[in-house]
Amino acid sequence: LAETRRMKMKNLFDKTDPVIVKTGFVGFMTIIAAQLGILFPVLVLLLLCMVVDYITGIISAGYHGKIKSSVGLWGIVKKLLYAVIVAVAIACDWVIINVAEQVGIIIPADTFFGLLVSLWLIFNELISILENLIEMEMTLPGFLIALVDKFKHLIENQGSAAVDAVNVKDKENE
Repeated sequence: LAETRRMKMKNLFDKTDPVIVKTGFVGFMTIIAAQLGILFPVLVLLLLCMVVDYITGIISAGYHGKIKSSVGLWGIVKKLLYAVIVAVAIACDWVIINVAEQVGIIIPADTFFGLLVSLWLIFNELISILENLIEMEMTLPGFLIALVDKFKHLIENQGSAAVDAVNVKDKENE
């Protein structure tokens, strides 16, 4: 029975045209990109930064002879949980924009918190990559670390300012 299933799957893959698979993938990614708008390239960059951070983390652990599968697994789980954080931020954007439209307020942006959270995570990953490189005794320009850290705090302050603005409006309505 298992052999029959294996043969059927093999035949399916043999008959599948790579052009159809590539076209389907490109079509799917186009739909996702159209739905996410400006957030799509930011999420692609976040994914790239997470992969580079994970790889440099493994290299750094190997450099120090501290490779542990449990630590590596936790790193993967942590990266997956970043996706949950971004999804929550995107859901907040969606709720805010749709509720605002229902009460007649037009918000001229498709995303705010999703973009802020994604950018904050990108800079967090960049800091982690730089830390991994420093742990491997690589010399990095100090201004680079300061610049990345400054942008992370700038984005954090923008998010805090947005929350504070909501708090002020809420107090005015009471």
